[in-house]
Amino acid sequence: MSDNLVAYVVAKGKTELSRRVVRVADGSVSDVDPSETADVTFTMTPDIASDFDAGKLDVSVGFMRGAIKMSGDPGVLLRVLPTLRSTPRT
Repeated sequence: MSDNLVAYVVAKGKTELSRRVVRVADGSVSDVDPSETADVTFTMTPDIASDFDAGKLDVSVGFMRGAIKMSGDPGVLLRVLPTLRSTPRT
């Protein structure tokens, strides 16, 4: 599996409140500099981010429900989702 960068963005309206970028490679997830350009970006509201951080909402479920928006390469999305589902966000 190649390395892919995934950004988690918390936004209220059009204002970005926080950004975390992780590298997904070989079934593991590690933090990288948040200024790195991501292949896939997940954007969520503060309330959704709270549920996500608490482990109450899986990124794939949030995306399918429309609570988490995705932008970027859909091929990368399909490659990284299995790893993101099994790796807790810290």
